[in-house]
Amino acid sequence: MSDNGGGEFFVGFIIGAMAGAAAALLLTPRSGSELRGQIQEKGIELKDQAARLADQAKTQAQQAVEGTRGQVTQVTERGRIVLAENVKKAQQAVEEAQAKIATPAA
Repeated sequence: MSDNGGGEFFVGFIIGAMAGAAAALLLTPRSGSELRGQIQEKGIELKDQAARLADQAKTQAQQAVEGTRGQVTQVTERGRIVLAENVKKAQQAVEEAQAKIATPAA
């Protein structure tokens, strides 16, 4: 199950903002043409704001992905180093054991 709380909050925020703006416009005494013009302008503003916020969220997500990739690369490289060190120690232990076996007991 993915954690999409931020995306759900964003959608809820935009819907709430649009509903609030529409209610404010509808409750304000204006002529029909003025009201339609205001609604159209507010709709354009909210659309532009939503696009800006979506771009910001996309940028932040991309930055998070890049940061994670860098961390994965570092952890992978550290794992390779530790593995190589342990393989070297195991080889040395095997060589020492072989040398003790090959040497006759006195």
